[in-house]
Amino acid sequence: MKYAICASFNAGLPLARAIPLIRQAGFEVISLAAEGAEPSYLSSEGRREISRLVAEHGVRIDSLHAPYPKADRLFSLYDADRQEALRLCMCAIDAAQELDCPAVVIHLIQPYGIPEGDARRRMIDAGRKSIGLLLSHASKREVKIAMENGQEAAYDETLCRFLEEFDSEQVGLCYDTGHANVLGRCFWLLEELGSRLLTLHIHDNAGRDDHLLPYEGNIDWNLFWKTLVSTGYDGALHLEASTRRSSFKEPEVFLSEARERLDRIRRSGCGSGSGSDGRQ
Repeated sequence: MKYAICASFNAGLPLARAIPLIRQAGFEVISLAAEGAEPSYLSSEGRREISRLVAEHGVRIDSLHAPYPKADRLFSLYDADRQEALRLCMCAIDAAQELDCPAVVIHLIQPYGIPEGDARRRMIDAGRKSIGLLLSHASKREVKIAMENGQEAAYDETLCRFLEEFDSEQVGLCYDTGHANVLGRCFWLLEELGSRLLTLHIHDNAGRDDHLLPYEGNIDWNLFWKTLVSTGYDGALHLEASTRRSSFKEPEVFLSEARERLDRIRRSGCGSGSGSDGRQ
């Protein structure tokens, strides 16, 4: 498996600096983050720069994240918000096609905490229409939609329902280890939906979505690896960790640790143990 990492692992580091460091650390695959409401991939100038950097440094892009928070309103009952979310997601899909990126990651029903009832049912109906429109747009561009698991049980129930309803190779799962750990449900969703897995967001925490490196939190990485192998997944091992709350702040040190810890996850399948050992 190739190793991948989010190009925005350090929020203060421009892509022109981050991508060379990522390649020097031995990563061959990157993803593009949402970078707020207006990520650089949305502009033609930004895409040209990304294409130049990718070609110059010999990396490829395995996924990009749709913008947020505005693109998280695919389930909104306010039509203007939903239409803007659709526009942004479609722009992300167009960018993915241009950048030869196979998948766009999206969030589902937001915000969290919407109780059962008429409003939630109408939101899910609106979301269903949104996903249908995005799937049509993406299919024409040979880009896949990866729906990300969340930090709320009701969110994941909607995710499971939609993956069943949208039974297409063009739509699948982005499995986020950190979200699953916050919810306290590792790794049942990966096991249940592993056949639909398109990409991963690997990061650690101790119950808060901190985007730490593996073994900085309390996720059982041995169990993760065993579950992942059982799915037959052959895509990249993709880290979505960042320096923000990690013990490793210097970009070069962080990237070195990131690669070593992916190696360690893979070695865990050979009986080297799991969980946090306190190594910082």
